[in-house]
Amino acid sequence: MDKTTHYWIKLPKDLRVSITKRLTRNEILVLRATCNRLRYLVPFPQRPVSPNSTLNIPSPVSSAVCDSSLLSLTQSTLYIIRPIYNTPAVAGCTCMWLVNVEELNSGRVRVKDPLTGALFRNLPNNSLPNSLNLLDYRVTEIAQSYGLGLASDHDDCKGRNAYFVQKVVVSPCFEDDSFTIMAIYSMKKLGIWRKNDPNWTQIPIGDGRVYVEDIAFHKGKFYALNQTGLTIAVEPKSFEVNEIVAPNPKFNGTGIKHLVKSFQDLFLVFKQIYCHDNVEINFEDEEESERYLYPVRVDVFKLDEEINQWVHVVNGLKDTSFFVDNACSYSISTKEFPAFRENCVYLIDTLFIKDYDNKYPGWCTGVYDLKDGTVAPLSNFPIYSKNFWPPPSWLNTNVSVI
Repeated sequence: MDKTTHYWIKLPKDLRVSITKRLTRNEILVLRATCNRLRYLVPFPQRPVSPNSTLNIPSPVSSAVCDSSLLSLTQSTLYIIRPIYNTPAVAGCTCMWLVNVEELNSGRVRVKDPLTGALFRNLPNNSLPNSLNLLDYRVTEIAQSYGLGLASDHDDCKGRNAYFVQKVVVSPCFEDDSFTIMAIYSMKKLGIWRKNDPNWTQIPIGDGRVYVEDIAFHKGKFYALNQTGLTIAVEPKSFEVNEIVAPNPKFNGTGIKHLVKSFQDLFLVFKQIYCHDNVEINFEDEEESERYLYPVRVDVFKLDEEINQWVHVVNGLKDTSFFVDNACSYSISTKEFPAFRENCVYLIDTLFIKDYDNKYPGWCTGVYDLKDGTVAPLSNFPIYSKNFWPPPSWLNTNVSVI
């Protein structure tokens, strides 16, 4: 037993409990694994809520539309895994692997795309380890994403996403162990449900004729954004609605908007596809050719909470990169994780698919550089794409995958 473990064991029980409440689930698992004494003193952490059929979540749509009257809440977690030991296999490289997993009540996990959240069912049998010894790796939790699945008694169907729900965000638990869910469903509708409520409450946003584009949980409130740029905040307990940012013409028309929480700030990522009508392209110029093949423009805005405006970020993200999609958007510090390209937005679009027959994590991902406006498929950058797939050779350990 080392000195650190000895000091931990000597801590008063109430202080130990207070500390473990601030640890992630994986940090608690690592702590318990250090010695038998700590395994006895530190309780096993609760499993994620995926899928949790005991919540009895009603469907936000009518039974005529939904195949099931009850839904279950699913949870996935994104991790960056790094080796702890400096072996010859990892010497001299920034070894990191970004993985998205949904842990089931059985202890098995489902591997998902780190951006789209899509399940992979046809990965090679030998591509993933059978289990993972957390003592051999530094595991950092990056983000959590949620979904509403069908509450079926059949294992093959249980937790499968309800097709009419586009995005789900969950508040932290309150003092009474309840929590609130916000969801975009049926494209234009925004609903909120608190644990044990009999029905969903529809939240008005604008005139209801335009799509709700994204939702996020930020500083104790739900935020929702529609196509016009109208942004509202909703209290998770009282359901009180406040307009934060008024509609703005610059956000009208084509384009897709995502909300990204980064540290203590909330950002809006605006992706637009433009056309080259009546423009001659010089295909001998590699950069100009890339712009033609991938006609994407991305602008980033930051919520200024003092003036209630989306302010254009003109100096880029510096040592941060954003990962955006309908399922989940998050940020990664490239200073802490240098294996990822800085000042970029990783985004999903069919434009970036090169091989429709082989689906793997990152297969439809593009990388947009905010500094010079260039964009290309992730597969064009092997130094960065290897952080998604295939699993690194140093990941040679034993978590059952389905």
